[in-house]
Amino acid sequence: TPMPSLMRFLLLPLLLFLLSGCGVLILGGAAAGTVGYVSGDLKATLNGGFQDVVQATDRAISDNSITQVAREESPHKVVYELRTLQDDKIRLTITRASRDLTNVTIRIGPFGDEPLSRGFLNEIETRLK
Repeated sequence: TPMPSLMRFLLLPLLLFLLSGCGVLILGGAAAGTVGYVSGDLKATLNGGFQDVVQATDRAISDNSITQVAREESPHKVVYELRTLQDDKIRLTITRASRDLTNVTIRIGPFGDEPLSRGFLNEIETRLK
C-alpha cells in the first residue's frame, strides 16, 4: 500500500535528524537540567529563578578567585566577562527563560573548554541549591 511507504519516506529524515544529536538539543532545549556543548559554548537550562541563578553565579565567581572584568545587566539578562587565574577569558551569559527556568551559556577561551565549562556550571548549580 502507498501509505506505509509514504510514512517511511517522511519519518526517515526526522529519525536521522534526531539521531544526529542536533534534534535532541532542540527538542530538549526548554527542559530544566538540559545541558549541551555546541561550537565551544556550554548551554544549560537551570531550574531556578533568574535572580537566584545570578546570585549563585556571583558566589561561584568570588569563591573561585575568578576576576570579573566587566558585567552588563538588564532586567532579563546578565553578561559577564571574567578571567581565570591562568588569564583564560570566560564569557558567561545568564538569560531569564521563564519564572522558574534560567538559561546559562559559558565559553572559556577562544575555542571553548568543555571540562572547565562543565566544572564552572557545577559550581553555579552547587550554590543554587
